[in-house]
Amino acid sequence: MDPVTHGLVGMMLGLMGGGKLALANGLMAASIAGSVFPDLDFVFQLRGDMAYLKQHRGFSHSLPSAALSSFFGAAVLNYFYPMTGFWWLFSAFFAGFLSHLLLDLLNSYGVKILWPLSEKKYTFNLLPLIDPLLVLICILGIIWPFQGVSGYPVLAVFAFYCFLRWVMLLGARRIVRSRLKEKGWNGPFRIYVLPSGRMSFLRWDFIVKSTLKDLVGSIDLGSGRWRVFRELDHPPEEVREIQEILPLTPLGQTFGEFTPLYHIKCEKLGDKFICHFMDLRYRVENRFMHNGVLVLNENREVEKAFFLPYSTEHRIYLA
Repeated sequence: MDPVTHGLVGMMLGLMGGGKLALANGLMAASIAGSVFPDLDFVFQLRGDMAYLKQHRGFSHSLPSAALSSFFGAAVLNYFYPMTGFWWLFSAFFAGFLSHLLLDLLNSYGVKILWPLSEKKYTFNLLPLIDPLLVLICILGIIWPFQGVSGYPVLAVFAFYCFLRWVMLLGARRIVRSRLKEKGWNGPFRIYVLPSGRMSFLRWDFIVKSTLKDLVGSIDLGSGRWRVFRELDHPPEEVREIQEILPLTPLGQTFGEFTPLYHIKCEKLGDKFICHFMDLRYRVENRFMHNGVLVLNENREVEKAFFLPYSTEHRIYLA
């Protein structure tokens, strides 16, 4: 989720704890600080895009980090707001931190919330990275206390909004399944529905993975129309012999850590294998945002491997 939304949610939670909309309100300051603190992992950007993409939403977005960060955050804030009390500041910081984890859980990038017990990034795929309606809900939660009305009903509105998005997700999945059945897809396949990156309330993206091919497209719940953006065939027989070693290569490990939904397109050119990796979650116009290229020689050894985050012009060499 974008930092503005995180900050607004933190401000709303702080005001619900009492006090005015002012820097002198220690609870609000602690809640805002907690709500944006996890994204301080952007400092890894100083070591390059590769380091940042590997660490973003990792340990800094976990429950142990929430407790530890809240303790030290409260200790620092207690110097500026001694009258508020350490444990009140801790609680506000912790609430803001948890709000950040919850919002990031609700979009498609995912968070390692159970680190270090699990390296898996969990996601509910309900909200886009930037959600104008959620921003509006936050603004209402900030304004209401100044109208003599409790801001807590806004939390109920947020819960209802998430429920509505969940119902829409199920509806989109049902429509995609119906369209696939109409096209004769009777074999095993799995459908993933994600919020659209176009900030359209009724539009959702979908990914279909099967033994035949992978599909990537979008569906409009208003009209019921769907569009297949890309049909991705699985590798031909002549390159299937290398399928087992691809996840073990530097690029395969990178993609395995980075995204749960990717496709590998391989072809044999002479005595070499050229493999193109594509993260299916995010698209820009007519291309996928994050890609990679792997070249294996005749001995099935990695000759070249590079990651292409954000742009095909931006290459990070892995081997």
